Amino acid sequence: MPNQKIVVGYDGSPDARKAARWALDEAVRTEAPVELLYAYEWPSYVPAAAMMPAAAVYPDADTDDAVGEMLTSALAAASDSHPGVRVRARVEHGTAAVALTQRGAEAGLIVVGGPRHNPVRALLGSTSASVSAHARCPVVVVRGEPRATDPVVAGVDDAPTSGLVLGFAFEQAAVRGVAVRAVHGWTPPDGRDLLCEANLRAVAAERERLEGVLACWRRRFPWVPVTSEVVVGGPGEVLAEAAAGAQLVVAGARARRALRVALRPSVGRHLLHRARCSIALVHRGRLITPEGR
Repeated sequence: MPNQKIVVGYDGSPDARKAARWALDEAVRTEAPVELLYAYEWPSYVPAAAMMPAAAVYPDADTDDAVGEMLTSALAAASDSHPGVRVRARVEHGTAAVALTQRGAEAGLIVVGGPRHNPVRALLGSTSASVSAHARCPVVVVRGEPRATDPVVAGVDDAPTSGLVLGFAFEQAAVRGVAVRAVHGWTPPDGRDLLCEANLRAVAAERERLEGVLACWRRRFPWVPVTSEVVVGGPGEVLAEAAAGAQLVVAGARARRALRVALRPSVGRHLLHRARCSIALVHRGRLITPEGR
């Protein structure tokens, strides 16, 4: 991701400041510039009896000044803590999710703060969920206070994004000097006893397949310790449990469809709701292979 900017959703909150620190640390490793993006939308005022829409009411000068002061303070803090990083600020009038997705179209990474969601917010959606569903680059949702020695967890499945997931996970682990823990969640067919011979053979086959996939990545990153495991359970639940001891969990993101989300939440959405550590959701695009990009 060298020379591709990192876009950070920034509103001055503690979660946003944590996201900015994560992005600035990443910029030190990759030499990428950082853009702090503040977005706000002001509603139109429409009288109850009006037949025509009214013009939007934009923020007054005092509000603009307050936003400017907040961003100036953030830039000064970034300059003090990460003096070698190129940082700029930008203000957009619109929803945060739309602004981040648009600004991230040419970015290498989008970073947002992410407190654990309550059930109502998880159902209705959030900025992080919307951005991760529509962005064209990886999205990192920063949360928790991990130890520097905690591993990077990669969720591996049969999706086309598996190469991108592993590439992102190995790169993050390599620059941090930590291990990769590759996890594959496997659900047995309905009606079978978990310990029946057929299931045991299936789990053994999944382990062998996972090791085969990782072999190429071990050769590309020989200095990165790697462990792998096949865990019986739904992929989302398995990854959420694995995230408890990780500093970052990486999974593939899929485009959001309202009906599917209501009936069967994606792995990424499951992680956004339950994982306690930072989450990286990567998209199908430039798939990373062990041989290169």
